[in-house]
Amino acid sequence: MLRRVIRFAFYLFFRVFHGIQILGKEHLRSGGPLILAANHPSYFDPLLIGLGTDRVVRFFMLREMMDVWFIGWFARQWGAIPVSPGADNEPAVQKAIRILRRGGTIGIFPEGRRSLEAMIGGVRPGVGRLAAETGAAIVPVVLYGAFKAWPRTLLTPHPYKIVVQFLEPLVVDPAERRRRRDERAYHEEIARTVRERIVSFQRRYRLGPAPQKSTLREVPDY
Repeated sequence: MLRRVIRFAFYLFFRVFHGIQILGKEHLRSGGPLILAANHPSYFDPLLIGLGTDRVVRFFMLREMMDVWFIGWFARQWGAIPVSPGADNEPAVQKAIRILRRGGTIGIFPEGRRSLEAMIGGVRPGVGRLAAETGAAIVPVVLYGAFKAWPRTLLTPHPYKIVVQFLEPLVVDPAERRRRRDERAYHEEIARTVRERIVSFQRRYRLGPAPQKSTLREVPDY
């Protein structure tokens, strides 16, 4: 009950101050393991993705952020998985794998950190490993407007329009997955494919996708 109340409060906030639009929800499965992989332009990103689905999305989150009491409280309500840069995060990865094997949902930002520019940067192989280990489908997610709403260079958010776009799922080939599941090169290939899909959409819609499948509608450039 508390989670639903908090979720509704966040939705009202983003609707009023950022005119949030959520597109492509038809690409989200109602059951089975799912990985949501997005560009990471702002502090808002986990909330934006979580508002787009009724599923409980478990995100990786920096332990230092979870140590901030109010952020940590919210993160724990949604079961965030703490990680530390430069540390042994294998226990966190194994926890995410267990969640996926139970049919849960993991949210991940393949860049590994908030970007300093609108376009998605280089990606790490973690998203590929999760898919290779579990066979979970990957839904790439593009966040428009968030970079101008609250990038890592600003202390407070600004009221820019935000669009959340879920893309078609990427499903790894079962035979190749069985053969190459433990290969880092395979994990990197999957991660690059996810990035290419996000980049392709970012380049196609420099101002964000049209909300009603019509002509492009002008919204802030990411």
